[in-house]
Formats: sequence, structure tokens, C-alpha cells
Amino acid sequence: MPTEFQRTVNYTWPQGYAGAIASANPRRSVISPEAGFRVGSSGLVIAAFAWVNQDGMTVSNTGSGKPTGFVHRDQQGLTTQYLQGATMSIPAGFAVTLSSGGDYWALSQTDATVGQSVYASTKDGTLQTAAPGSAPQNTVDTGWIVTQGAPAGTEIIITGPITA
Repeated sequence: MPTEFQRTVNYTWPQGYAGAIASANPRRSVISPEAGFRVGSSGLVIAAFAWVNQDGMTVSNTGSGKPTGFVHRDQQGLTTQYLQGATMSIPAGFAVTLSSGGDYWALSQTDATVGQSVYASTKDGTLQTAAPGSAPQNTVDTGWIVTQGAPAGTEIIITGPITA
């Protein structure tokens, strides 16, 4: 992440930013406990999948089984490092909202094509895409699909189920 003041101005906007809402279509948030979800001791990366820990309250980017939701980019991060320009992380102990459905911009570590399944790394919640039923190693199926593809490392649109 940048740790300095802005030095350039872009003349055109990118299509989207990883973790941002990609459409005006319906969205779903994961129902949280009464006190809300809190980020676990390791912090949380935005634009990745996350799991609710066994305490039912803390959330982390590591887990097993289907992830609880996608960490969307909605002013959830906090710039805490001195002169830090931006961040895609949420510090430990802070409140967090997870998305369980809707259309979001994301970065995939693999080339993505429309209709592929979205898989989450159980080690860090990052995304990979592949044909349905062809989970890459150390990933789990999220139930989300690719609705706008792109080469690896560039923004794609993923769509999560709108029904529970």
C-alpha cells in the first residue's frame, strides 16, 4: 500500500475497485450477532472472503468449509499508519459487515471467464476461479460466480446468491 502523498492524477476512472459494489442489483448482508461481527486478532483483508470463527462473533480470512461472506469495500478499512495513503485492511477488534450476495468487484489470482465458479483460499480468503466442481488446491467453493471476466490480477465482477 502507498505510504506517501498522492503524486499523480488519473484522467480516466477504472471500471471498478476490488471490493466495491458493482451494480444497483439487490445485495445481502450476513446477519450478525447482537453486538455485531468483530475482526479477529490477525486483522481482515477487504475484497476477500471471510469466515466467522467458532465464537460466532470474530471474523478472519482463514477457515474451512464455505466462507461466511465477502468483505466488501464500504468504508470499513481504517488508515492508521502515519502518512499512510490507503489501506485494504481492517484492524483487529473493529466492526465488520460481510456480504452474502450481490454484485461486487474483486481480484482473482487466475484468469476469469463468465460462468466460472469463485473459490476462496482457506489460507487467506483470496479468490481463484475455475469451472464448477474443479476447486483449485487449498480452496473451497463460495457459491459465487463470475459475471464479468478478466485476466488474472485485474478486476472482475462476482455475483453471490440472492437467496439464502
